[in-house]
Amino acid sequence: LAPAASYLPPTRSVPRMRLSCSAASTHASSRRQVLTWMPASLAAIALGSPERAEAFDNAIPEYSKYADKPKRRGSPPKDLGVLKRSIEGEDDPVTFLGLRTCDGNPHCFSTTDDVALEDRTQKGVDSLINPWTPPASDATPLRTLANIVREYRPGQGFVDGGGFKIMTENDGYLYVQFESLKKGFIDDVEFASGGPDGSIQVRSSSRVGVTDFGVNAIRLNAIASALREQGWKIDEITPTRFLDYFEVANDARDATFDEDRRKLEAP
Repeated sequence: LAPAASYLPPTRSVPRMRLSCSAASTHASSRRQVLTWMPASLAAIALGSPERAEAFDNAIPEYSKYADKPKRRGSPPKDLGVLKRSIEGEDDPVTFLGLRTCDGNPHCFSTTDDVALEDRTQKGVDSLINPWTPPASDATPLRTLANIVREYRPGQGFVDGGGFKIMTENDGYLYVQFESLKKGFIDDVEFASGGPDGSIQVRSSSRVGVTDFGVNAIRLNAIASALREQGWKIDEITPTRFLDYFEVANDARDATFDEDRRKLEAP
C-alpha cells in the first residue's frame, strides 16, 4: 500500500446537514423502512459463512465467554489503502490519491466523499468528516497517531471488546482492525498522511450490516479525544452534525435484545 504523498483532494469544510421539512420527512420514512426489517436482517448481515476466529491479543477478559461461538468477520473491501479515487467536485469530477469513500450505510465515516451534500446523500446517509490536523510541531503525526491507537482501551464505551491489531504501519499509512466482543465483527480503520496543509485522512467502517449501533463514532471520538490533548484539531462526531447516522443507531439499540448493544455510549 503506497503512502499518500500526492493526495490532492479539494480543500473544504464539511457543512452541517440541513434538511427541509419534506426532505426530513423523506429521510425519516427511509429510516423507518430500514428499521422495519433491521432486527430480522441483523442475524444474517455478514458476507460469507460464519467462521471461528481467535480474538486479538488485547481482547477484554469477557471475550472468553464467546470464544467458541461462530464469528462473522466479513470480508474487507478489496480497495483499502491509498489509491486513485474520484469524487464529484463543486463543478467537475476530481481524481486524486486517497482513502476509500463510504457506501451510504450508517456504519462508516471517511474524509473522502463528494463535495456537495446533495451528491453525498443520494447514496445514503452523509458520512463525510474533515481531515484531522496535527500541530505544526509534530514532525511525525502518523507515528503519534499509531502510539495513541496502541493506548486505545478495548471495551471503552462498550465497543471493540474483541481487541484490535495494527495490520500495516509506515510513514504514510496506518491500517488497524478492530473486533467486536461477541460475534467477531471486524471494522477496518485507516489513516493516511498527505492531506491538505499536512492533515491526516481518516476512514473507519464496518464490513457488514446496515447500522453499526454507533460503534465507529464512539471509536473515532475516543481516539480523537486523546489526540486533542496533544494539540490536534479534530471535529467531534455528534448527532448535530450526523443526525441520520445517530437516529438509525439509536433506534437500532432500542430495538435490539442485546443488552451490551443497549449500553453503547454514543453521544
